[in-house]
Amino acid sequence: MSEKKPLLLKITSLVIYLTAFISVCLFVNTQMVKYDYFIYLYGTSTAPGSKALVKVLSRDGELVSNPVVFVNGVKQPSRLIDLRPDMKEIKVVFGTTEAVFPLKYKDVSDYHFVPQKKLRPTNQEAEKAKIINAGSRKIFLLPENFRAVSEFETTVGLYCTENDKPCTDTSIFLDGSQHELNNGFMKFTTVFGKDQGVNVSFENGDAAYIPIPYPGKMFKFYKTQNSLTLASLSDTRNVHTDCFNDGIWIGTDIVSVGYEGLVLPEPYSRCDTVQASMNSASPGTMFAVISSVKTPVGKVDDPYYSALSKAFQHFSPAAQRYFTTSYNSSFFQPLSLVFSGEKLEKEFNAARSKELSVYQTMLIISSILGFFLFAYIMLKNIKVVEDEDGEVISNSLAKQRAIAVCALAFYVLFIIGLLYFLNNLA
Repeated sequence: MSEKKPLLLKITSLVIYLTAFISVCLFVNTQMVKYDYFIYLYGTSTAPGSKALVKVLSRDGELVSNPVVFVNGVKQPSRLIDLRPDMKEIKVVFGTTEAVFPLKYKDVSDYHFVPQKKLRPTNQEAEKAKIINAGSRKIFLLPENFRAVSEFETTVGLYCTENDKPCTDTSIFLDGSQHELNNGFMKFTTVFGKDQGVNVSFENGDAAYIPIPYPGKMFKFYKTQNSLTLASLSDTRNVHTDCFNDGIWIGTDIVSVGYEGLVLPEPYSRCDTVQASMNSASPGTMFAVISSVKTPVGKVDDPYYSALSKAFQHFSPAAQRYFTTSYNSSFFQPLSLVFSGEKLEKEFNAARSKELSVYQTMLIISSILGFFLFAYIMLKNIKVVEDEDGEVISNSLAKQRAIAVCALAFYVLFIIGLLYFLNNLA
């Protein structure tokens, strides 16, 4: 019986310390697994069958470029996916990295969806869009694309009004060059340059400098009969191009654009409104819009456009159509957030915390058992040893007990320090 007891003690010790070691390894391994990528879905509806744009951002906020998207294991042709009730998982592959998101349709349908309103020029911008008089005439410049970038060649509609009616002048001088004025309206193409405006004058000597009402910063659309080209002042990655038809979002591509321009895919030539920005959900003021919608998409209440609208009915049909398409291009429809990946991060962290608690509990229990086992072994081995002459050759009982207490205290401090280190592991 006495021989079995040391063996049982050894087996118990091995099990306890092996459990503690495994618990530490599992804890560290789980603690080091971080949520490195976030998935966001953008669109205009969360209803079944609606489209959504998939965007994946790294923890430092960098947009993942050219990802390959899989829904329920099926590869998608682009970042656009259909919100289907059977959706259970979205996987994104880029380079050698793979990120899997356990995203179910219910997560999207339960998300607090708030549709975004159309963006208009800010109040500060509207205050700067001054209406300039040339004598008794008011001159308006309406770029074909809203927010005209002065460095690009731009088609502009010039409107001349007098007493809220088209000017009766038959010609106008632009930067010294004479042009025909048809019932107060004409179109011209120019590169404005850094001055961002044009000098106008009339035969009777009235003259003025007319600035672009809302100057742009980056993008320009060029439209031909069969295609649509987007250009940027500098080589720019991750440019969002949005297509709308009859006010309905058709889709978005994220492309790289340079000064020489990028011919957009053929379907864009069939969109009645196309937008370009750095972020479809939050474009700021760096965006461009081109519209062919023949009726106003909103109330004409902009100070610059509304001042011209007073004479609208007196202009030719061609001038009225140009006014409408130019005005419609002043609206930007942001995409709305239909799902935020922060929800998945919270679920991931909650599951990880639960798993860590299990490993920590295992470590604490094994440490407590190890403490009692360690104490038992030490206290059992405390004894006084005498030589043949009866002289004590070991430490006294009091000293041995003090050493044992110090060892046990060190053991406790070590376990506490280990738990603190593990819980604060980066």
